[in-house]
Amino acid sequence: MSLRIGQTLRGSRWNYLLVETLSNSTASSAVFKAEIVPRAEHQLPGRWAVIKSSSEDKIIDTLKRENNCYTNPLIRSSRHIRAIYDTIDTHSSGDTTDYYLAFEWMDCTLKDISSKLHRRNLALHKSISIAVLGALADLRNQRLVHTDVKNDNILISGLEGSSPVVKLGDLGLVRTEGFKEYPVQPLAMRAPEVWSGIGCFHSSDVWSFAATLFDWISPSVFGANDMPEGHWPHPWAMAKLLRLFPTSVKMHPSDPNYQGYFRIAQVIEKSGFGDSKDPKCFETLSFSEELAKLDIPSALEDFLRYLLIVDHEQRPSANEALSSAEFQNLH
Repeated sequence: MSLRIGQTLRGSRWNYLLVETLSNSTASSAVFKAEIVPRAEHQLPGRWAVIKSSSEDKIIDTLKRENNCYTNPLIRSSRHIRAIYDTIDTHSSGDTTDYYLAFEWMDCTLKDISSKLHRRNLALHKSISIAVLGALADLRNQRLVHTDVKNDNILISGLEGSSPVVKLGDLGLVRTEGFKEYPVQPLAMRAPEVWSGIGCFHSSDVWSFAATLFDWISPSVFGANDMPEGHWPHPWAMAKLLRLFPTSVKMHPSDPNYQGYFRIAQVIEKSGFGDSKDPKCFETLSFSEELAKLDIPSALEDFLRYLLIVDHEQRPSANEALSSAEFQNLH
């Protein structure tokens, strides 16, 4: 069943009147803003909800994985993770199954917010850090990793107030700690140990969080946002990491595709430097040099430097970061 504006979905406690299609909808899934409509004496959690839907099997599997995370009471009760309201599983024509999840409404994502206007807002950075690192710590307690920390999964309400409310969303790609069946995490936020085939750990999520903040402020330093036509995004993003943190990425021990990406990345990273006669591929400098270009408070510089430790075994955990002097200086 294709959802449409004005349609009402029946949930377990409330109904949901679809009022707006949100910009993160795709061809295979749809995301709606919905008004929560009372049906009985149940107290409403708020006026609005977000409805995520799909009739495509692969997306439904992701939604079901996300819903399954919320069956864990410690995750469901986390104040740092966006709340789930309802699961709606219906059958439409033929054998087609439609699957919907209803979530807590948040005003915007970090991606929606201008970094030019807010990059020096230490109160916002502190609220974001408390929420995201708190959520990662809650997942770690269940031996889980988020694997998809990025700016459009960091949800914010009350931006203009003194204490913005921030939560981490989208648990559909959560995996068990140490997952290494295949590389996970967005390319720009992917930790060195994930690129290198060692695995994705709690500390890998911490790296992703710090890289997300950096990428929000300066979107072309990590990843492949500035990649020209004719290149592949994986070796391009890997080459960026090798430039920022030399020797940070190692040859993947078993995946022939990633072994090939690594060889290409080495060529890209060296282009235009030293004895290389190839044209320069990108202008990215070392991490310290790029960090100095950000126009952010020195306390935030120190915090990012503290989090982005190449050795995942030496990188601070979320709880260690929240207890650190570097975090306390974000005021």
